[in-house]
Amino acid sequence: MQRLTTSTSAAPTLSCVSLGCDARALPSPRPCSLSYALRQGLARRSLPQIESAHPPHAVRSRTIGRIEMMEATGGALSIDTQGCLARAQVSALIQIEGRATASQGERTAEIGPGGLCLIRSGRPLELQFESPFRIVLIEAPEEEIADRFPLWRAAMLVPIQGRGGVPAIFRDAVSSLRRWQDSLNGTGSDGLADALINLMGALVCFAAPIAPHHARQSLHQKDRIKQVVQLNLRDPDLDVDRIAAFTGIPPRRIHRLFADEGMSLMRWVWAQRLEQCYRELMQDSAGGRSIGDIAYTWGFNDQAHFSRAFRKRFGISPREARRQSHLEIA
Repeated sequence: MQRLTTSTSAAPTLSCVSLGCDARALPSPRPCSLSYALRQGLARRSLPQIESAHPPHAVRSRTIGRIEMMEATGGALSIDTQGCLARAQVSALIQIEGRATASQGERTAEIGPGGLCLIRSGRPLELQFESPFRIVLIEAPEEEIADRFPLWRAAMLVPIQGRGGVPAIFRDAVSSLRRWQDSLNGTGSDGLADALINLMGALVCFAAPIAPHHARQSLHQKDRIKQVVQLNLRDPDLDVDRIAAFTGIPPRRIHRLFADEGMSLMRWVWAQRLEQCYRELMQDSAGGRSIGDIAYTWGFNDQAHFSRAFRKRFGISPREARRQSHLEIA
């Protein structure tokens, strides 16, 4: 069995441990996605003694908008991305032939023919094929999966049977893409990427379903947190620990609840404060209060920092917002 090892040195290295091959550098240092690691591992399977003992090794890939689709065929192979500068992606692995074992942290998944598994890059991963295999990988940006599907982490490395329902629909969609990929052009690629990401989200929901009472509890706790924040928005010392003390909800739970907001809780707090400042500046067109006083009232202690954050959020400075309000009234 061949083993691929990547590292964070000037260039990742590839070595064939069991065959005694000399380690050689990959062509160039770059973030190591799962498809890239597989491609490099299979590329090294060109020695005559390997080719005589295993089926031909082939890789075919296609970029569809933000999605990469890759089909790989090969013999026994072991990949370890420990120390790899990994791209933040989520991969859907479809096992067409052979069996695979994927391990990441304390989780391990065994995927047989017809099965699927969602895999997160960005963390050390071991992927082993003990015999000849054929797979398809669909890779999507992790941030898009995380933004849309809050329980995505719970769905990673969960073996999924593809015999029916959502998994079967996903397999059929990928099979259709493979069949018609040569006729694809740039037109419609973003729409296809959106559809694939939504289907991957459906797999997330299939692998990590939300119990109705848990969903209601989460909504109730999030509402409590937001109410506490609004009541204490002017407090410059407001942080997650203080919010946890007010609500009785542990800080770790608070962070998990806000994972689907697209921003952390404290970034959301800042956004609420900036909205209040903007509202007051628009109402105080006569300049009865200084900009610094308004910022201080809403928990900002550094006016320069406040001005930068205000401009980043609204595209204009606080002074320009006040001037704009004065012109609208005039």
